[in-house]
Amino acid sequence: MVSKQQKIYSHFVNQIKEGVLQSGEVLPSTRDLAKLFKCHRFTAMTALQTLVAEGWVENSEKTRYRVSEKVPVTTSKTAQLNSKKSAQFKIVRPKPEIFTERERFRLEFWGGQPDLRLFPKDEFRRILSATLEKTKPDLLNYGHIDGLDSAKKEIAGYLRRTRNLLDKEFIITNGSQEALHLIAQTLIKPGDAIAVEAKGYPPAWRLFESLGAKIIPIEVDQEGLVTDQLEKLISLKKIKMIYTTPLHQYPTTVSLSPRRRQALIQLCEKYLIPILEDDYDYEFHYSGPPPAPLSQETVYGIYICSFSKVLFPGARLGVIACDEQLKEHLIYQKYLVSRQTDCLSQLALAAWLKDGGFEKHLRRMRRTYEKRFLHLQDHLLTLQKKNDLSWHVPTGGMSIWVNLNQDSSKVAHRAKKQGVFFQDEKGMDYRGKTGTHLRIGFAGVNESEIDQGMQTLAECLD
Repeated sequence: MVSKQQKIYSHFVNQIKEGVLQSGEVLPSTRDLAKLFKCHRFTAMTALQTLVAEGWVENSEKTRYRVSEKVPVTTSKTAQLNSKKSAQFKIVRPKPEIFTERERFRLEFWGGQPDLRLFPKDEFRRILSATLEKTKPDLLNYGHIDGLDSAKKEIAGYLRRTRNLLDKEFIITNGSQEALHLIAQTLIKPGDAIAVEAKGYPPAWRLFESLGAKIIPIEVDQEGLVTDQLEKLISLKKIKMIYTTPLHQYPTTVSLSPRRRQALIQLCEKYLIPILEDDYDYEFHYSGPPPAPLSQETVYGIYICSFSKVLFPGARLGVIACDEQLKEHLIYQKYLVSRQTDCLSQLALAAWLKDGGFEKHLRRMRRTYEKRFLHLQDHLLTLQKKNDLSWHVPTGGMSIWVNLNQDSSKVAHRAKKQGVFFQDEKGMDYRGKTGTHLRIGFAGVNESEIDQGMQTLAECLD
């Protein structure tokens, strides 16, 4: 019969050999071991001293027992496992090449990146603290799949005031990307065709493709989505959904003209096709109020937006505004995908909206971004004197679409070597065609940084 001392000894030797316990890790106290193995403390201590004597464990007068830095064997189960061949998994949805957002540069002119230095952390920390103190435990529990009632109420009021968005049901999501997933998962089956803007938002395309959808790119011109081309392709390709960014189109920054808006609405109602409207930066407009969302003009409109640009991208708070009948199906998909959105974030946002702090912060951001918008244009005008540049002046947003009239991917590559990041056209063209435009974001950089970035751009132009 194996003694308790031998059991303790064998237990730790095996764990060290198998790599469960590694060099430097602390072992339980003799008191805890005595309880675990139901033995006297002296028995546990004797077992540990045997391990020390053999070199498995080490200790000193004032420290706990630890796994030795040099265990007696050089081979272990972990090492053996590591020496084996890698597992060969059958990947059914291969991963395309994507630009990692974790890569950082000295200066970054991202088209949709807010300046996180402007976020009022102290104010928001007080909101978070007060919210947590007042919150009833049940509000932090499971069950709020479509969002907390208080958050939906405040968000509905905000969208009514700012976008004239009425008669819609709301679902709070983990950012706009989850919103896209829930809608596509609900309305699209493998093999279905989705019309998208030929120059657009790659993460949405990849998501649709991962669900088995076929992407149909539609051209964009100075009036936005070319609805004549869309109409020709609807019956030919049997398009089941239209994904569009009608305001400050991503990436060209043009807004859908009134004529095209009506044409798009008529098409979707004629062919019973839902329009998935991604309104990613509505908050930032500088020359008059923007038009109301398309979704306000048709029951076939499904509206999504995000609070990432006003809060911070890591907040992951998005919204779907849709028809009541569709909402129940989206809720079911959300339950399967993420169960619900973080409750504390919702409560804090609701409180910030209610006391007016959110919109005060937004007004401060808008004023700051408008100054940067004008500052960047001044630089472009200076560059234009020596270079063949042209650009569309948007009514708002966070970036300017600049035509360099030369290969923009080469210019962006040269700038990267100097630690400055610009988005080039090729990365935002569904067909991956080399283009001549840069999407130059101005929101996330201050005037001094714009000065430096434009100096680098001037040096990188042919």
